[in-house]
Amino acid sequence: MNNESGSSKETALPEKSLRRRVLEGVFWLSVVKVFGQVFSWVITVYVIRILSPNDYGLMAMAGVYVGFITLFSELGLNAAVIQKKDLNREDLSNIAWAVLSINLALFALSFFLAPLVAAFYSEPRVADVIRVASIILIFRSLGFAPSNMLVRELMLNRTSQAEIIGNASGALATLLLAMKGYGVWSLVLGSIVIEIVRTLFCFLFYPWKPEFSFSFSRVKEMVYFGSKVAVSRLIWYLSSNIDLLIAGKILGKTQLGYYAIALQFALIPLDKMVSIMSRVAFPAFSMMQGDPALLRRSYLKFVNFVAFASFPACWGLFLIAESAVPLFLSERWLPVILPLQILSTVTALRAVHTMNTPLEVAVGRPDITIRNSLINLSALALSFYVGSSYGLEGLAYSWLVFPVVFVITTSFTLKLIGLTLAAYFRELRHPFLGTGFMVLAVLLGQRLFLINHGLVTHVVGSVALGLVSYILYYAIFNREMFREARNLLRR
Repeated sequence: MNNESGSSKETALPEKSLRRRVLEGVFWLSVVKVFGQVFSWVITVYVIRILSPNDYGLMAMAGVYVGFITLFSELGLNAAVIQKKDLNREDLSNIAWAVLSINLALFALSFFLAPLVAAFYSEPRVADVIRVASIILIFRSLGFAPSNMLVRELMLNRTSQAEIIGNASGALATLLLAMKGYGVWSLVLGSIVIEIVRTLFCFLFYPWKPEFSFSFSRVKEMVYFGSKVAVSRLIWYLSSNIDLLIAGKILGKTQLGYYAIALQFALIPLDKMVSIMSRVAFPAFSMMQGDPALLRRSYLKFVNFVAFASFPACWGLFLIAESAVPLFLSERWLPVILPLQILSTVTALRAVHTMNTPLEVAVGRPDITIRNSLINLSALALSFYVGSSYGLEGLAYSWLVFPVVFVITTSFTLKLIGLTLAAYFRELRHPFLGTGFMVLAVLLGQRLFLINHGLVTHVVGSVALGLVSYILYYAIFNREMFREARNLLRR
């Protein structure tokens, strides 16, 4: 490994070499993440059975603020570090000091703003939760340089290992604290443990120490680029969390707790599968800036792989929700079922939509991301406000406006690389058809064979039937994709 952060970024790589590095990145992120997430999610399910909807509601209220303030913690400079072609050691040191200073100021600001956020929700306990949870900002800023350099150099096996070890450590800490009766604090302290462990392992995998000097003039250009990325992320964050903000204000902490758990499970394919491709896509697309034809092919290939993996997973959650929720979470969480079903179907489109932002930023057009995010925010905010007046189910149904937003914003993104919506959806025809075939097969199986069996048999049988039918579709109608997926697993 080259520990000198001043090493120049590769501006051109042979397509085969780049393909190999991307595949290696996907492999390591996938394999390590699968094993780590199995462990983390077993613990998470057990913690949900211990804690109450009120605990998750309080954490969701505080989490909206902490996530919001975190958007300003890097000012988009992580994207600038990855995208800049001639980054040197002094530049990285200057950026690292700037990020640390910003986060110390944000931590202090959070301490004073916490009571105002608590007053907005009419929940006094939220203030203390925010103040403690904001410690995450400091640890995340300390690991800024090594974590982003690992991504820049496509050493994604190391970043994934750091994340999984951190997530597993945090999950274990959360479980132990929940069993001792710490309630919402088990969630707060567990999230802090995640950041501490992740930061330590990033330094272990990419040993680095900054130079003790700072010059704003050396990072001014990157701050300008990063600020546009930060604005786009701010708008994206608002559009992604406006539902929690509105629900917390209108529905209260108990109903918000149910919705937060439904959202957490619905986003599993997005967070645990698509995030892998998204993180690989940005540095890969950045390396392809000078080859438009290669960029178009690669973008469609990424979108196709994301749809191939996420579509059946999202609709699979829809199909097993009625049995899985009482089986894994207990009957106390039954109100989660309908929101989970609606959210999981929408997440299928959100998954492929996620691939647009890495492309926009990689080609130096974060302004397109800002415009698309504003459209998304405006449409969803209005829909959530109206839907929340009809309770938890109304809030969930509000997400059905997203398919319209998806078509509009994706059309703007495709123009950047000279693609049409027709070509885009033609690339996705097999994931759509394969998932439709799977849904029909599982519904028939549930009604003909599984209807009178217990919850365990219903869930296991539905999952098995879904996997077999989906694989069967690709084996018959799209053997090329089937071979590519098989070869990817072999690599």
